[in-house]
Amino acid sequence: MRIQNVFIFLLLAIFAICAIFLTALTAQVYRDTVQASEDNNAARVVDTVLRGAVRNEDAGMVSIREEGGSETVDEDGAVVTDRGTTVLVFANDYDGEIYLRRLFCADGWLRESFTAEEYGFSPDMGDALVEITSFEPELRGNLLTAKVVTKGGKEQKISVHLWAGGADE
Repeated sequence: MRIQNVFIFLLLAIFAICAIFLTALTAQVYRDTVQASEDNNAARVVDTVLRGAVRNEDAGMVSIREEGGSETVDEDGAVVTDRGTTVLVFANDYDGEIYLRRLFCADGWLRESFTAEEYGFSPDMGDALVEITSFEPELRGNLLTAKVVTKGGKEQKISVHLWAGGADE
């Protein structure tokens, strides 16, 4: 009778250990699946935003600018230059006024702003679209390429051909 009780106890212990192991394993698989889904979604959003911007704003000039930079003087009297934020700019003339659609990464978000040129630039302006850690646009002739690094560390390159307008070289 005692051997039978020990056997039942061992069987229950093995079952409990397997259940805990299986739960931990599936939790990790779930976390990995969610992270891959978030990375894929972020890359798709950036791709859609870039392609939409090119389709809608390509008639004007497209350029990449360093905006929002500043110069300060440190305690030793040396000038410290903050180069600012790399901004992809689509400029269009609407009824004689220049409007800028800006795409840039600030505070861990891809941001988009649409303002008249006279309002200038600030890194906290615009709508936060998707969480990313890096957005590096590049223009080569009529080919716009953007290197994007998602929050999960996935790197993607997106290329779009400028049809109507052209790069400001």
